[in-house]
Amino acid sequence: MEDLNLEFSMSKMRQILKSESKPGWNAHILACPPGRPKDLPDRAKCAKRAGVACVMWWDIQHGWTVTFMKRTEDKSPHSGQWAFPGGAEESVDGGDLVETARRECLEEIGVLLQDHHVLGQLSPLYIPPSDFLVQPIVAVVDAPPTFKLQKEEVAEIGLMPLKELPHSGQTWPMEQVRVKGQSIRVPGWPINEDVLWGATAMITAELIEICVQAGFGRSFATLDNRMS
Repeated sequence: MEDLNLEFSMSKMRQILKSESKPGWNAHILACPPGRPKDLPDRAKCAKRAGVACVMWWDIQHGWTVTFMKRTEDKSPHSGQWAFPGGAEESVDGGDLVETARRECLEEIGVLLQDHHVLGQLSPLYIPPSDFLVQPIVAVVDAPPTFKLQKEEVAEIGLMPLKELPHSGQTWPMEQVRVKGQSIRVPGWPINEDVLWGATAMITAELIEICVQAGFGRSFATLDNRMS
C-alpha cells in the first residue's frame, strides 16, 4: 500500500472511531453466541471494567494483519480462549481504559503502543460470564512487532490477515467448541487449529466493518477458503 493511501485510510479510521454511529451491536450480532441478550445496561453499569487492544499493521505480503493471543489454561471464565491483549482496569490507569489496554498490551505480549499508534476506540461490550465491560481500542503499529509473551497468561500469538477473516456483513459460521467440559456450537472462525469466538469474535466483527468503511481493504474469505 502506498504511503499516501495508508495515511488516508488511517485518517478515515480515526474519524469513524470518533463517531457516535459506529456499527456496535449491528456488527456484534454477526458473531454473537446464541441466547445472549442484546442489552444488559443495568449489569454493564455495575460491571468491572477492562481495556483490550486490537493491534494491526500493514504487511506487504498479507495486507492488514490483526494480532490475537491465546490465554493459558487457568480455569478462569475465558481460560484457553483466543482474545485481544488486555485486562482489568487498575488504579495506575487513572480511570482511562485506553491506558488500561496499552498497559496490558505491553505486559502480556511486550508491545509498547505509543500515542500515535492509537487510532481510537470501538464500541464497548459487556461480557456476562466474567461480568466485565470491555473497551476495545484500535492501534496501528509501523511493522510486525517483536512479541514477548507473559507466559503465565499467554500461551501463544495468532496473526490473522484481515482478508482471511469473515466478509464484511457476513454472519459468522457455527463452529464446535468445548466450554466447561461440554461441546457447544457457536459462531466462530478457525485460528491456529482452534476457534476464535465469543466476545473477541464480536469485537472482531465490528473491527472488520470499520476497516471496510475506512478503506483498509475488504475481506473476501468464504467458508471454503479459511485459515486453519
